[in-house]
Amino acid sequence: MTSRNVIAKAQILVRRLRDEVFNAFVDPAVMSKFWLHRKDEGLREGETIGWFVGDSSDALEIEVRVKLVETPSRIEIEWGVDSRFTNVTWKLHEHACDWTRLVIEETGFFGSRDEIVSQALDSTSGFNQVVVALKALLEHNAAINVVADHI
Repeated sequence: MTSRNVIAKAQILVRRLRDEVFNAFVDPAVMSKFWLHRKDEGLREGETIGWFVGDSSDALEIEVRVKLVETPSRIEIEWGVDSRFTNVTWKLHEHACDWTRLVIEETGFFGSRDEIVSQALDSTSGFNQVVVALKALLEHNAAINVVADHI
């Protein structure tokens, strides 16, 4: 097994326009309501920014390298802690009735076979929580804290 063929994936149908779903990941003020906290000005190709697990002064910082921003259909980043990076891609597809099919994939896991599998399973679980929290926020204006409460 190589890490190239291991993909963590989450997907969901969001009953909102693709632009609105895309913006939820690009706009720090929106993303901080359902996922990670941010202090940047938005996603710009070529920039390196920090995303934070929580909003305390000692929150863990995740380094994010923005690789591609194709409004409103695709975002690609590398992210990691301590110089160990994986690749994350958001794909947003128009769906019937002006809804959006959102797919998030992560690749490039590292370590032994067991470590790669563990990382991919944890990432799949985490991204599934992210898409559910996003759906609750955009469709029902409900911040459900599922990501913040993940242990």
